[in-house]
Amino acid sequence: MRVSYAADLPIITLPNSALTGVQLTNDKDYAKFTSYEARIPAETTVALRSPDSEQSVHIYYCISGKGKCVEAGGQNQREICPDTVMALSSDVTYELKVSAEGGMRLFLVYYPDAQVVYRSLAVVRSLSEVVGTDRDIDWGGGHSRRYLIKQDGFPLGIHNTWVYPKTCSRMCYMNHIEGAYYIAGKVTYEWQDTSGDWVHATTKTDSANGTNYLMNMHDCHVVKVHDEEALCICIFDPVLTGDEIHHLSEGGFSGYKS
Repeated sequence: MRVSYAADLPIITLPNSALTGVQLTNDKDYAKFTSYEARIPAETTVALRSPDSEQSVHIYYCISGKGKCVEAGGQNQREICPDTVMALSSDVTYELKVSAEGGMRLFLVYYPDAQVVYRSLAVVRSLSEVVGTDRDIDWGGGHSRRYLIKQDGFPLGIHNTWVYPKTCSRMCYMNHIEGAYYIAGKVTYEWQDTSGDWVHATTKTDSANGTNYLMNMHDCHVVKVHDEEALCICIFDPVLTGDEIHHLSEGGFSGYKS
């Protein structure tokens, strides 16, 4: 398990040097993807593209702020607002124009793709396009709104996960690596460290910062939600088929099949 608090991290230039923000996970934490939060000022136009030094699938989740995006050289603009996802293969670049109303926070993930296995993929999907569909799954302790599933062709899944208040869920993903970036609510994770001792860490979230948990060793963990509902952005590697649910119990740990 790796836990990072965005409020404690330095502002850096991100692998796409058009962006600045904080790094939540690195390739030493987990080799197959890295995650960040970008902060983009109001009235700014940036290119959403692969990192400067390597080809990567790049996926963005708008936490706050508004704007418009369009494929480089294209004309069909899409409105971007909170809880909108932009998922692009390494050979696709979008231009993002942030509104004058205020800056934008973007959670983003890079998945290295040196051989450019994933080509010509572009998905822009809002939460309203997911809620109430077969991508909106009651997973047992809340709702998992699955923007990307296997049929979309991307290697990773990204979900808006709403967690019920005052719940306790025991989970363990032996067939997946999960990252969970909490942007609202108060949650405590408990897990066993490498010595076998049970340890815990509680989220610190505010209007500008979140808390990231990366279960990089398939950590069995207990998620305890405090008095209010919580919201997190989840990444799954590999991507889910889309209909997976948990079978939660007081004694065992629940996960998803491969």
